[in-house]
Amino acid sequence: MNTQQPPFDDIDVRRAVNYAIDPAALRRIYAGSLQPHQQILPPGMPGYEKFEPYPHDLAKARRLVSRANPSDRDVTVWTNDSPPNTEAGEYYEDVLRRLGFHAQLKTVSTALYFSVIGNTSVRNLDTGWTNWLLDYPHPNDYFQPQLAGESIQPENNTNWAQFNDSELNAKIARLGREQLGPEQVDEYAALDREVMEQAPWAPFGVFAITTFVSSAIELEDVIVSPIFGHDLTSFRFK
Repeated sequence: MNTQQPPFDDIDVRRAVNYAIDPAALRRIYAGSLQPHQQILPPGMPGYEKFEPYPHDLAKARRLVSRANPSDRDVTVWTNDSPPNTEAGEYYEDVLRRLGFHAQLKTVSTALYFSVIGNTSVRNLDTGWTNWLLDYPHPNDYFQPQLAGESIQPENNTNWAQFNDSELNAKIARLGREQLGPEQVDEYAALDREVMEQAPWAPFGVFAITTFVSSAIELEDVIVSPIFGHDLTSFRFK
């Protein structure tokens, strides 16, 4: 959600969206390949401590929107044309309408999608679907490129929420300079909670990707990382 402009510059509206999204509905849309998730760090990542800050509660979500009473209720919802992401976008559009917004879905070619939503000069970048694949297995790779104010760029932007909190910026920068140890792991767990209190995202799940291999492969040697998936160098024939 674009935290720099109405209606998502209001924290009550952002929290309302989080409460309104039903993880079970998204799991159905993604045919069971999506595990419910309501935080920044995924399972298996240092600093991950499971919590559910926004259990599904449409009535509570509507009360928050009523309290915020945003003057701008016209919202463009962005997604790409790869199924089931289109269906997820349609679901999100419906959720926003249930909250009293005039939501319209904008579907963009998958080949162009991230270039379009990463250009901050594009009009009506209100909210939409996106996902993230790690560059390196470290919790900083979730916070620095996606949630630090200094990462907001005119083009190739990956801080799609344009989230810019000075206190959290300082924590992200400091932790990024420090070697990862037990103390830093605890701080990343706390940072996860602090960011989700601000609700710049409505995390919709973690993908469970299945790998099918031939019976000729030695399965006991296959290495599967909870972060990167399967390690192709570990595949060998019996």
